[in-house]
Amino acid sequence: MNIKLQYQESKNLNINNISVIGDFNDFNPAKGQMEKLDDIWIFEGDLPEGKYKYRFLINDELELNDPLANMYYPDDNEKLWSVLMINEDGERLYNNKQYSVHIENYNINSTLNERENTNKKTFNLLLDTKVVTRFEFTDISGIHSLTTAWYSPDGELFQVSEENLFKPEGQQYPIKTWFWMDLDSKKRTIPKGLWTIKLFLNGEFILEDKFTID
Repeated sequence: MNIKLQYQESKNLNINNISVIGDFNDFNPAKGQMEKLDDIWIFEGDLPEGKYKYRFLINDELELNDPLANMYYPDDNEKLWSVLMINEDGERLYNNKQYSVHIENYNINSTLNERENTNKKTFNLLLDTKVVTRFEFTDISGIHSLTTAWYSPDGELFQVSEENLFKPEGQQYPIKTWFWMDLDSKKRTIPKGLWTIKLFLNGEFILEDKFTID
C-alpha cells in the first residue's frame, strides 16, 4: 500500500530536515527522508500488511511523534511510538476516537514543589540547582507523549526530556508533571544567557517559554 506521512512545520521550530524512522526502514534516517512542500514535510512509501511503529527525527536530533497518527503505543521500555496499521486488504486503519488533553496550568521555578504556582525567570548558577517546569493537565483521555526541548542561548538543542501522559484510574485532576534541567552537573557546562524551552504534545508544538541563567 502507498502511504503518506506528513508533518506541519511551525514557526516556533526551525527545521532544516526531517526523516521518518521506524521498524519498516530499520530506523534509518537515510531511508526515511521527507520532502518539503510549502510548509508541510512529506514522506511516501509502499508497505505491506502489518503494524508499524515510527517517529519523526527533526534536524537529526529531536524525535517527535506524529500529531496526525491518533494511535500511540509504548514499547517494552515505555517509549511511546506513533503506530501505522495496514490490513490484509491493503487499507490503512485509523482510530476514529479523538483523544483529549487540556493544559490547566504551567509555571517555571527552581524547586520540585506540589503547590508552587509562581514563575521564576532568572536562575543563578551559584544559588540554584535546577530549572524546573511544572505542568497541570485535565480532561485526559487516551495516552499522550510529552516532550520538552531545551535550547541554549546559541540556539543549540541542549537537552530533551520525555514522559507519557495518561490519567491513572482513581487519580484526581489535575495530573501534574515536572521536567527539569540540572544546573550543578559536573559532566557538562551550562552556558549563561537567554534559554528557550519548547513543549510538544504528541509531536505538536504547544508552548514556548524563555528564562535567563546568570
